[in-house]
Amino acid sequence: MIGVDTNILLNAVRTYEKNHEVAKQTLEAILSNKEAVAFTDIVIFEFIAQVTNQSDPSKALTTSQAIAQMENWLSSPGTQVIRNSDKDFTTFARLCAESGRTGQNIFDVQVAAICIDNGVTEFVTGDKGFEKFTELRIRNPFAA
Repeated sequence: MIGVDTNILLNAVRTYEKNHEVAKQTLEAILSNKEAVAFTDIVIFEFIAQVTNQSDPSKALTTSQAIAQMENWLSSPGTQVIRNSDKDFTTFARLCAESGRTGQNIFDVQVAAICIDNGVTEFVTGDKGFEKFTELRIRNPFAA
């Protein structure tokens, strides 16, 4: 199963970003692939929060637009939402100890734990910090 990070989703919809085309093509390829695709609930909520941020209203989507975009991605065959479970906390605690992640980076640990405990084997992200989670094969489509 392939997991997708927030930065891929954001770049896929933000036409003004330098990585827009790469993210858009990567996401389209993943969603049209035969392999199952997973979005953590955290990634979904983070995408909606960030893409609707009104710090630059000319670039923000409305909440309705953001939700419609997410629903479109989720309607692809083999796509599912994965969530926290009781067992994720054990994995989360172990990954915190192993990676040394703190502060805002704790959310990445949480996403990694959910992915690992739900059978995600590959995680697509532009965030190099995920490379610390060796139980996931990391694919960075933005790497040169």
